[in-house]
Amino acid sequence: MSTVLEARQQGHAYQVLVGPVARRIAGFTQGRDRVALVTCARVLATPHGRRVAAALHREGRVAAIVILPDGERGKTLAVLERSATKLMRAGLTRRSLVVGLGGGAVTDAAGFLAAVFMRGIDWLAVPTTVLAMVDAALGGKTAVNLPLSKNAVGAFHPPVGVLADPASLATLPPRELRSGLGEVLKYGFLRPELLPGLAAEARAGRAGERTIAACAGVKLEIVERDPREKAERKLLNLGHTFGHGVEAAGGFSRWTHGESVAIGMAFAFRLARRMGRVGEAEVEKVEAVLLGAGLPVTVSPSAARKARLLMTHDKKRSAAGLLWVLPIRRPGGWAVEWDVVADPAAVREAAREIGRPG
Repeated sequence: MSTVLEARQQGHAYQVLVGPVARRIAGFTQGRDRVALVTCARVLATPHGRRVAAALHREGRVAAIVILPDGERGKTLAVLERSATKLMRAGLTRRSLVVGLGGGAVTDAAGFLAAVFMRGIDWLAVPTTVLAMVDAALGGKTAVNLPLSKNAVGAFHPPVGVLADPASLATLPPRELRSGLGEVLKYGFLRPELLPGLAAEARAGRAGERTIAACAGVKLEIVERDPREKAERKLLNLGHTFGHGVEAAGGFSRWTHGESVAIGMAFAFRLARRMGRVGEAEVEKVEAVLLGAGLPVTVSPSAARKARLLMTHDKKRSAAGLLWVLPIRRPGGWAVEWDVVADPAAVREAAREIGRPG
């Protein structure tokens, strides 16, 4: 059995299937002249990776297999150029299909490759990490990085489908699984009524079909109402402004995306406390949940200073400066608001609090 979610984005509709998916792939290759599989070596070597590759080969249309460097190293303009050249040499056309098999970095890169190759061809997302299943592979945001900023070059290009099999998570290294739980908990902080159940899953170090479907459902609802991030979709960036600064401060390798977002969410609640939007109780609750999932909430003082400087390159800045996604106290809990202007002094002090000696 699979959970089937309906996604709609600016007149484009597609299904998100959570459950056993290998047998579903054939339906997406029908009518395609060629298929390109975009993945990384580590994923392709897993049992799930081999099943997906075998399913594609059975259809007899695999013209190219693009092996990306692991993680964020696969999300650069240089890698994109090499990948597009490989598709061109393999004879892909506008009737072809790109299949992105892997974590968030792979689906970001594969989706952007599909968005720009021949001005846009279809792509299918087959996420293999928690992060990709609940966030990166959904909603059509595709991108690569620049040295100073994550996801600085990208496009909105929704997939023709998302096939998420929780069984593929069994081969994830523990750190990668915990990293994805950072994005799971984000949905709990956005929807506090979901937090008890999601926090319990995170403490247990797991993400089953129900959890993935619940998080994915929240994102798809928001994306349908705001497909191009003009308003409500900005909520999905909770923790990402400072978090992206942390990633860049670590050279996109020292901290994973989920770890960086966890630190960024702790920062967001501390900044909100500095601004009088929430109290110490809210900060303590959020940090306890994150720590309970094995995620960090602080960095070294030098990393915090570097992250604060690097986050000024974030896409969410305006002429008036950075715009924040921050919580605000409500009866019985909190809500989260977007486009919040913060006093630079409060930002500096919150960064100082997050930067603690190791």
